[in-house]
Amino acid sequence: MQSMMKRLTCSLLTATLLVSGCASYDGRTGMETFGRGMLNLVLSPLMIASGLAQGLAFLPYTLGTGLGELNKALLQANAVSLDDSYKATFGVPITDQHVDQKSGDVYGQEGLYGRFKPEAIVEANRAFQRLLVSQGMKEDQAQNYTLTGNYRYAWSRGHILLAVVYRHPGAQPFRSAAKQTGIVTTFRPDQRGWYEPYERDVNGQAIDEVIDWAAMEYALLRQDKLVATLMVLGAEAVKSGKRAPSYWGAERRWQAGETAAILKESGDKVKRALPS
Repeated sequence: MQSMMKRLTCSLLTATLLVSGCASYDGRTGMETFGRGMLNLVLSPLMIASGLAQGLAFLPYTLGTGLGELNKALLQANAVSLDDSYKATFGVPITDQHVDQKSGDVYGQEGLYGRFKPEAIVEANRAFQRLLVSQGMKEDQAQNYTLTGNYRYAWSRGHILLAVVYRHPGAQPFRSAAKQTGIVTTFRPDQRGWYEPYERDVNGQAIDEVIDWAAMEYALLRQDKLVATLMVLGAEAVKSGKRAPSYWGAERRWQAGETAAILKESGDKVKRALPS
């Protein structure tokens, strides 16, 4: 039965990835189908443990996994718990009466993420740093770790390029060329542009070292469980000590409009890593 389930899961992964690769140029059709396909995936604890190693790109694959089941698998893998992430992100444990145990949505809180609200990325970073501190990191050290997003196609295609970076200036302002205009700008933490990745400042000094990155459907972030899981995957990437310099080449392609191809590559990477 277990072998059959694994074959079934891999078949569904293949089918959904093939469909996502055939997206219309506006980028919506394929990834919306991909998201619906993820709802039917059954992930074993071993698959979840393997997926954790793939970082942020694993996020869409957790869509159909129940709240308690996912938290249990994270604990078994000695990863940051979903419970800790909910406390840092939404201020409640997963057992709270306001948390839907099936969907993971938190009732009574205004939806913030995946809804084109500029304050969302600021709040996400506060939550991410709270989570890092809850795992034992010092507060001043946590300020060097930033969740970033390239929103160029979030509105027109529903696609976003996310990255966790180590930011050398920490919470200090820096000067660099703006991603969308090329104009040299002083970026501060109260500006949305501050929450995009920057390779170097105007003097050629390193600003960000990318730890992990992934492309995904922006609307996925409307689901509270996926936002909390994103925080877990980001924290695990920080714990791993890895770096992902491949981001900068992917970002150049993203800026040039190759969003569908990069989305498919993110999904393919996870698919190859999951046990069959």
